[in-house]
Amino acid sequence: MKIAVAMSGGIDSTVAAVLLKEQGHEITGITARFLPGNDLNDEIYNRSLADARSVADHFGFRLIEIPLMNIFKEKVIKPFSKEYLTGRTPNPCVACNRYVKFPELLDAARDSGCEKLATGHYVLKKFNGVRYYLSMSPDPAKDQSYFLYMLSQEQLADIIFPIGEFTKERIREIAAEKNIITRDKPDSQEICFIPDNDYISFLESCSGELPGPGDIIDSSGKVLGKHNGIYRYTIGQRRGMGISAPHPLYVTGLDEKSNRVIAGPRDELLISRLETTGCYDMKQVIDNEITAFAKCRSTQRPVPCRVKRNNEKFIVTFDSPETGISPGQSAVFYDEGHDVLGGGVIDRAWR
Repeated sequence: MKIAVAMSGGIDSTVAAVLLKEQGHEITGITARFLPGNDLNDEIYNRSLADARSVADHFGFRLIEIPLMNIFKEKVIKPFSKEYLTGRTPNPCVACNRYVKFPELLDAARDSGCEKLATGHYVLKKFNGVRYYLSMSPDPAKDQSYFLYMLSQEQLADIIFPIGEFTKERIREIAAEKNIITRDKPDSQEICFIPDNDYISFLESCSGELPGPGDIIDSSGKVLGKHNGIYRYTIGQRRGMGISAPHPLYVTGLDEKSNRVIAGPRDELLISRLETTGCYDMKQVIDNEITAFAKCRSTQRPVPCRVKRNNEKFIVTFDSPETGISPGQSAVFYDEGHDVLGGGVIDRAWR
C-alpha cells in the first residue's frame, strides 16, 4: 500500500514511518511547515526537516515539503488570539487537527499518489461496522484522543495510527533497536507557536488592540482590586491577582463584556453543568441522553456525567461538581471502554 507519513522530525512520526516501511508499504514522508518565518521558527523548522530527511534517506523513501503557514495563521493563530483576548481558553491543537493538519495532509497524501495518511499520534482507531472512532492509547500519559475528537468520518477512513498500541517507553526502545537518528530527541512541549509558553508576551506582540485595565470583583459584585487585562488571567488561577484576603482567592470567571475578573473561594470553581457549541459525533450519534465520562481538559481523568443533545449543542451534567472548567476548552466524551463518543467546545458553565 502507498502510505504518506506526516513527519515532524520527532521520534514518534519517525518510528511510525519506519515500522510501515518494514511492513512492506511504499512510504512517502510529508513534512509541513506551520509556523511563520522568523529566525527562531526558521531554525526550528530547518532542524526538524533535516532530521526527517536523514531518516528518509537512511530508510529509502522520498520526503516532500508542504507550506501551511498562511492557513495555520488564519485557522489557528488568529482565532486563538481572538478567543484568548475575550477571556476564553481555546485549545489550538484541536482546531489545528480539524481545520489544518489533517485536511491539508490528507490532500497532500492523495496528490502524491498515496492511499492513506499515517501519523505518530498515541491513539487507537477502530471501526464498529458503521462508524470509525478513536480510543485512548494504552499509555495514558501520552494519549492524544482528546485533541482528535473533531475528526470526521471521511478523514478517519483514510488515517492510520501505527504507534497507537505502543507506550512511549516502547517507542524509544524501538528507535534504539533500529538505531534511528531521532531516538534521543526530547518530546515537543506546550503550544508550538508560543515561544517559552509565554502567552502574555505572544498576545501582546501579535494583537493590535488589547483589553485595558478593569475591576476584580467577587460574586456579589464587590470590588476587590484592579486587573491589567483579562487576557492575563485564567479560570482557576490563584496567584498573581495582587489582592489580599483572609482566605485563598481564585479566578472564578472572566466577564469580557464588563471587562471584569471575578474572584472567589475554591468552592466557587465547582461546576455541575456545561453547554457546548458544536456537536461532534464519533463512535455514535448522540441523540437521546446517555451516560458517559467527560474530559474537559487534556490532562484530566474522565469523570462520570450525562450528555444530551439540544439542537447543535451538548448539555453535560456531572455526577459530582468539577473544577477546571473553562469556556473555550473542549468537553470530550468517552464510554467505559475508553472509546471516544464525541464532544464539543465548552461555551457556558454553571455552578
